[in-house]
Amino acid sequence: MNHEGPGSAQALLEFLSAKGQSISPLLILVHNHPDPDAMATASALAFLAEKLHGIRTRIAYGGIIGRIENRAMAKTLRIPINPLRENDIKRYEHVALVDTQPPFQNNSFKRRRKATLVIDHHPPHPQTQADFIWIDETAGATSTLLAEALFSSGLEVPSRLATALSYGISSETENLGRDAGPRDVQVYLTLIQKSNTKALARIQNPPRPPAFFGLLGRAIRDAFVLRDIIGVHLRDVPTPDRVAQMADFLLTHEKMRWSFCTGRFSGRLYVSLRSRKAEARAGRILTRLLGLGSAGGHDMIAGGSVDMPPEATETDWRDKEAGVRNGFLKAAGLQEPFDLQYPFAS
Repeated sequence: MNHEGPGSAQALLEFLSAKGQSISPLLILVHNHPDPDAMATASALAFLAEKLHGIRTRIAYGGIIGRIENRAMAKTLRIPINPLRENDIKRYEHVALVDTQPPFQNNSFKRRRKATLVIDHHPPHPQTQADFIWIDETAGATSTLLAEALFSSGLEVPSRLATALSYGISSETENLGRDAGPRDVQVYLTLIQKSNTKALARIQNPPRPPAFFGLLGRAIRDAFVLRDIIGVHLRDVPTPDRVAQMADFLLTHEKMRWSFCTGRFSGRLYVSLRSRKAEARAGRILTRLLGLGSAGGHDMIAGGSVDMPPEATETDWRDKEAGVRNGFLKAAGLQEPFDLQYPFAS
């Protein structure tokens, strides 16, 4: 059963109704190192399944919840999300993937296994398989899709869940300024009326450790600039989502229209690409550079990662970083040799 498009909220409800207890217990798997959109989406699916049909659920993730705001969200809103246990994938007959797809390399699901449900707003992978698929690229966040399903269900949306979904949408779309459409805006405005705004403020402005400021300082000091592009190689990072966070920060430079950022974590090179241009096709650019399944995104935002061999030397790492960077610069229309400037180096 494959449903795509804005009308699939009702189709999801019909699928859950038809399957009912036959898919209980249901493992809800988000992508590794989950972000607010993934956590909110998983929480909403669990709420729908349990409240409507008594389907028992467990939300799980691989990697870590690294970004300080994301940890604050999970704690403040009491999101029932758990580290993935060694045998979870084998133990659960029924698995739902949200904000990711089975072939993507950013989750712990077995590539050749068929999922029970897949709900996502990223471009569809041709090898994605599931009993029910709802992939809708016209939504700026997967949280928008699950919120629509909640509204259609007739259930009263609890304040904590509304808060999670509204934050999932705002964080994924940079406060509705990036890859957001009228649906996202309408859903957000409905949710925010039910949200705990004090909790949102605590999540968005958490206390930060000294190490965060050290990384921020390094991102500024080592940043390169070329025409309207700003970027940095962060080298080792404490969590992969720092790469995306620094890419977002660098794009606030008033003269820049692109930001590019890499970071190393647990044997993988993580890459984030951001743009101010509505038709930038960042996702397509990074997919071409890293490969289908290794990267994804939308017009203004993209991310991905690639494995590095255990025996990789510092030279190997730097060559890979430079290769991905130079590939992006060429895709942006620049020609070698690249005259990178480092305006903030001390």
